[in-house]
Amino acid sequence: MFENKPTLTKEQQDNVVRWIDRGYNVSSVEFTNFQKDNVTGSYHLQFKLNNKYKTGLTVNDSKEFNNSDGIVTLGPIEDFRKIEKNPSLSEIEKVDISSIKIKYLGE
Repeated sequence: MFENKPTLTKEQQDNVVRWIDRGYNVSSVEFTNFQKDNVTGSYHLQFKLNNKYKTGLTVNDSKEFNNSDGIVTLGPIEDFRKIEKNPSLSEIEKVDISSIKIKYLGE
């Protein structure tokens, strides 16, 4: 039984960039993979920051990507300390991502 490959809209991907931007100094985000784990039902999104750091995040429900409010902690933490914002912004603070170069899934 094959399941349709899950997709994220540009708006949902922009939301993830906002989450990242609240906690880290990023100049570029390249989304590399998005998949559903059929065993756990969770979704895994992988991306590369600043053409250097490869990481990702996992959510239980793809609807979580519909929310622009949020913040993420990227790991391994030691790797991301160099680009961490101190202090980070709150998860409801508005962020302007227009200066961040974004490469969306499927581009």
